[in-house]
Amino acid sequence: MSRGQSISVALLLMKGRLRVSVTTEEGEEQLLRWMLPGEISGLSSVFAERTYPADLVAAVPSQVLQIERAKLMELISQDATVAVDLLRILGLRINQLFDTLADQVLPTLEQRVWATLERIARSNSEQVPEGVQLRVSQADLAQAAMASRQRVNQQLRRLQDKGLIRLGYRNIVLLRT
Repeated sequence: MSRGQSISVALLLMKGRLRVSVTTEEGEEQLLRWMLPGEISGLSSVFAERTYPADLVAAVPSQVLQIERAKLMELISQDATVAVDLLRILGLRINQLFDTLADQVLPTLEQRVWATLERIARSNSEQVPEGVQLRVSQADLAQAAMASRQRVNQQLRRLQDKGLIRLGYRNIVLLRT
């Protein structure tokens, strides 16, 4: 799915993992979030009858269920709990968007990197004995923090030296402190 594409279906990720991102005018990709199985996308576009606001790309082989606008409207009219659940999802996405925007205006790179790690931990992590493991590459983290991979790597090394994180291959563990 591409930013600006017309859409009349909501997308429920059944299997796999999808990147949700936008591309700047300079051609740089800005990672917004990862979409995981059980998550739904495209609700705001379907309800508002607007184009899709981001790029959605499968990171691994994925399976997506398309739910037509008419079916969504029928479900909402028949079951108020469906409407409340969809409103909750939209509210969470709005809050995630504001968190992303707030992280990007932090004054130092260290603050942006740490805030981005915390944001990713809230939506795309798993508990491990030593803390919370984020499945994110340094390149993705750099995109999310709006900095070069090299500068983000330097910040991550500093955070590791302080005992706040442990770096691994395509993952970072936020250590319990």
